[in-house]
Amino acid sequence: MGTSPSAPDRILVNGHILCVDPQFQVVEAVAIRGDRILATGPTSEIRALAGPDTTIEDLGGAVVLPGLIDAHNHLLSTGQVLQQVTLYDCRSIPEILDRVADRARTTRPGTWIIGRGWDESLLAEGRHPTRWELDRAAPDHPVVLHRVWNKLVANSAALAAAGITRETPNPPSDQRYSGSFERDPSTGEPTGLFRDRAKDLILNAIPAPTADELVAAVAAACRAYNAVGLVGVAEPGLDDDGIAAFRTLREQGELTVRTLMLLGAWGYVPAEREADLKSWIADIRSRPDEADDLLRIDGVKFMLDGGIGDRTARMDTPYVDEPDNVGQWVVDPEEYPHLVRWVHDLGYSIDTHTCGIAAQDLAVRAYASALEAAPGRRVHHRVHHAYFPSADAIALMARHRIPALVSNPFLVHLGESFVASVGSDRAARAMPMASYLRAGVPLAGTSDSPIADFNPFVGMYAAVARRTVVGRDLAPAERISRANALRSYTIWAAAATGDAATRGSIEPGKLADLIVVDRDPLTVSDEELRDTQVLRTMVGGRWVWERTG
Repeated sequence: MGTSPSAPDRILVNGHILCVDPQFQVVEAVAIRGDRILATGPTSEIRALAGPDTTIEDLGGAVVLPGLIDAHNHLLSTGQVLQQVTLYDCRSIPEILDRVADRARTTRPGTWIIGRGWDESLLAEGRHPTRWELDRAAPDHPVVLHRVWNKLVANSAALAAAGITRETPNPPSDQRYSGSFERDPSTGEPTGLFRDRAKDLILNAIPAPTADELVAAVAAACRAYNAVGLVGVAEPGLDDDGIAAFRTLREQGELTVRTLMLLGAWGYVPAEREADLKSWIADIRSRPDEADDLLRIDGVKFMLDGGIGDRTARMDTPYVDEPDNVGQWVVDPEEYPHLVRWVHDLGYSIDTHTCGIAAQDLAVRAYASALEAAPGRRVHHRVHHAYFPSADAIALMARHRIPALVSNPFLVHLGESFVASVGSDRAARAMPMASYLRAGVPLAGTSDSPIADFNPFVGMYAAVARRTVVGRDLAPAERISRANALRSYTIWAAAATGDAATRGSIEPGKLADLIVVDRDPLTVSDEELRDTQVLRTMVGGRWVWERTG
C-alpha cells in the first residue's frame, strides 16, 4: 500500500521547536513531505496526519531550530583551508613555527605548506613571523602563511620559487591597492611579508588546484558546515573553476549546503583581470543558470576598500599614529557608482565589501541611486562588514531596505586589531547591530570564513556578548537579544538575499531545513551559547549529518 499523496513522509514529535516565524512560535512537532514542511503544531495533531508509510521520529524533548544561513561565507576557500595549517589560536611565533614544523615532518620535501590565521595583535611578540624563522621550521619546503586578512609571510624556498630577490621591485605604485613587500632596512633582503595585491607575486607561484581538488574542498566544507548547523551560504567571489566545482558536487548529489554564488569582480580579482570583467559577467548572465533551491548564481561581489586591522579600510579620519593614512580605495571611487548601475541594470544583486566609513557611504549612495533610477529589478544589494556607518548611510539603508551583513565573529577574533588601528572608543562601536535594528536597517550575521570561525553559534555569541578574545567589552549598548541573534542567522539571513519566502524559518510550505541542538540558545549563558553542539542536520527533508559518539 502506497503512502497517501497528502500524508507526510516524516514527522518529528515531542520536540521544543523554535520556528522563528513572525510570531516566534514554539511548537512540539513538524510534518514533512518531500523537501517541504507540511505542518507544525502539537504532537497529537501532527501525529494524526501520519499515513501508513510515514516515518515518525521522537525527539525526546530536544531543541530544534531552522537550518542556519551565513549570508557571506567563502565556502570553497574554507574547504581548502581545512586541509592547511590553522593558526587562528596561536598566541606566539614559536607556536606558529611548531605547527609548521609538525606539518613539514609529514609532508614530502619540496611540497608547498600553506597556513592561515595569524594576527600580530594577538601574538606575544607583537609582530609577524619572518622568512628566516619559517626557514628553520621547514627548511625543505616552500611555506606561505596567510594572516587572518590581507598579508602573508613566505619563507626563502617560497621566495625562490616565485623568483623574488632583493632586486625585485614592488608592484607599480600607480596600480590601485598595489601593496608592497617588506625589506630588511639594513640589507634590503625581503623579510617575507607581503601586503595587498603584492601577495600575488608569491601566490602565482603556488600550483593551482585541480578540478578534483576544488570539488573535494567544497565537499569537505559542506561536511564541516553541516556539523555546526549551516545549511545555506552566500558564496562571494567565485570564478569559472569555482562555479564548476559547486555544479559538479550538485550533480554528484553531495552538495548539502544551499549556495548562492556571487561572481568575483572589481577589487576582488587581480587587477589584470578587471578589463575583461564586464564581458565575462555579461556572458554568464546570458547563459542558462540551471538554478534550483540548492544552487544558483545570485550576483556580483565588489571589494571597495581594505580592512581595519591592516589599516587599509577607507576611513574619514587617520589611523592611530599614522596621520597621513586614511586607508585605500581598491576600486576607483569615481567609477564604482557606474559599475553598480551596470550590474543593477543587468539584474544581478551586489555584495560590496565595505570596512571604512567612506567606503560604506559610497556603496550605500550608489545602491540608492541605482534603486531609485531603475526600480523594480529583482535584486538584493547589500553591504558586507558595514563597520562604521554614518548617519546618512543608516538612513539610506533603512529607506531602501539595504541589509548590513555584519561579520559578528570579527568582534571576538579581530577586535583587538581594531583597537590597535582606530583606538578603543571607535573600535568599540564597530558593527553597531543594535543601532542598525533601531533604525530599521535589515541585518544578517556572517562569518566571512575563512577569515573568522564559520560556526554560527560563535557569531551569535559575538552579537550578544560583544567581547574580544582577551575579554575586552565592545560597546555593550550595541549588543542584541538572543532571539535577534538567532534571526540574524535564519530568517533575516534568508531575507537579505530575497529568500525569506522559502527559507529561514520552520513554516508550512518552506524548505525542510532544520537542525537539532543540545541546548536552547535563548536561555543558556553566553559561553554556553558559543559552545552549542549540533546533533543532527536536515536539508530538504533529508538528514545529511548526525553526531556520533
